[in-house]
Amino acid sequence: MTLATRWREVRSREAGRRGYFFLTPGLYALYRTFLVSGARHVKGRVLDAGAGYGAWRPVLTGRGDVTAVDFSAGDRPDVAADLKSLPYPDNTFDAVFCSQVLEHEREPAAVLAELRRVSKPGGTLVLTAPHLSRLHDAPGDYFRFTAYGLRLLAEKAGFVAEEVVPCGGLLSFLGHNVHALSLAALEPVPLVGRLAAVAAKLASPVWAALDRALDRDGLFALNWMLVARKK
Repeated sequence: MTLATRWREVRSREAGRRGYFFLTPGLYALYRTFLVSGARHVKGRVLDAGAGYGAWRPVLTGRGDVTAVDFSAGDRPDVAADLKSLPYPDNTFDAVFCSQVLEHEREPAAVLAELRRVSKPGGTLVLTAPHLSRLHDAPGDYFRFTAYGLRLLAEKAGFVAEEVVPCGGLLSFLGHNVHALSLAALEPVPLVGRLAAVAAKLASPVWAALDRALDRDGLFALNWMLVARKK
């Protein structure tokens, strides 16, 4: 079993638990940025587009009525569907949340156009995408995004971009990979693996805090979070 496979198993097991977003500095930076900049925009009927392991469901639930959609039925979404062809009528959702999905789509512009279609007029899109990242989930890893690229894609799709903020930086990028590799390597050793997870969860906020102090402008942003509204 490869380290990548073990890391997927760790994420799948931890997804939905309170400590999931503390496993690595990269995950923690996404979570903290959402609480600071994205959470207030997520309410009403909410689409979790590309829900993956379902890690965000506990965070989104309580803020609205959440429907999780993913292409893979194996991840147990509420609905299995292609994000370029969603089984919903126009103007269905008050908010659309889409995290770390766009880089895996061959046609990101088509995905954004479809997310706009199912959004209500004035509805909100909260989207995250990577700027720095190792190759992952190959061969389905196609793009990286700048803040300007995300804003351009959103506006071409018919959204008005309100805010684009960095989620983590170079230290979080390095820390994410160190944590992921170490947790995957120690996964087969039950006691040591659990202790490593505890240590990782304590360290992640520290890495992310250092990033915020050293790179406030996002020159080395790990990810970006876009908040936009349907015209």
